[in-house]
Amino acid sequence: MITVEPLENRPELVPVCARWNFHEWGQQAGRTMQETVDAFMAFLEPDSRQKAFVALHAGIPSGLVLLIDNDLESHTHLVPWLASLYVAPPFRSKGIGKQLISAAENAARELGHPELYLYTDKPDYYHAVGWQDREELSGENAGMTILNRSL
Repeated sequence: MITVEPLENRPELVPVCARWNFHEWGQQAGRTMQETVDAFMAFLEPDSRQKAFVALHAGIPSGLVLLIDNDLESHTHLVPWLASLYVAPPFRSKGIGKQLISAAENAARELGHPELYLYTDKPDYYHAVGWQDREELSGENAGMTILNRSL
């Protein structure tokens, strides 16, 4: 059975979520592991408009997604963003990613946002769950596409 919970309800999972994020994105962006853990601690604030969700497969942490204000410096006018979608390799192809996306979409909707944004080099994955292309990126983000979803 798969469940998705706000990370604020499962603070003991901050280390595993931060580790996933650090190894997938943080390290190459120049962040330290401690900076990543500190950033994840902010998601524990119940009043925060930024959220983290963790997936559990039979109680085992299996994935992560973030709902954040900004994920792309060049596009600060777009708010909010689905970011850091990650499913641990042993749990892939079980629908966990789609459930995490749905959790972020629902949270954005509950916060009153009419749209949600993300950028990726794998747009087909998101097309399959209703996301639409918005903009092809160039420069240092060449090969990436901004997608959006009306809520």
